[in-house]
Amino acid sequence: MASTDPQRQLADLCEHYLEGPRRPCYAQAEFVLVRPSGQTLGFSCAEHLPAWAGQIQGRYLMLSRAEWEARGGGYRGWMLGS
Repeated sequence: MASTDPQRQLADLCEHYLEGPRRPCYAQAEFVLVRPSGQTLGFSCAEHLPAWAGQIQGRYLMLSRAEWEARGGGYRGWMLGS
């Protein structure tokens, strides 16, 4: 039996780790954090966007999902072999 619900992907979910249980938030990701080179660093909901500042070293951009997609966003970076 096929499901009519769209399949959720990693880029759809906030990856901020919550205090206590070491698991991601998993709320809808509205923002994408990327290096100026285009490397995707993480995905965040609006609530956890400020918390990323202490987790990422070096320069990065905070883009809305729409802007990230308009720039040709995709899974790029050392973790994905590019």
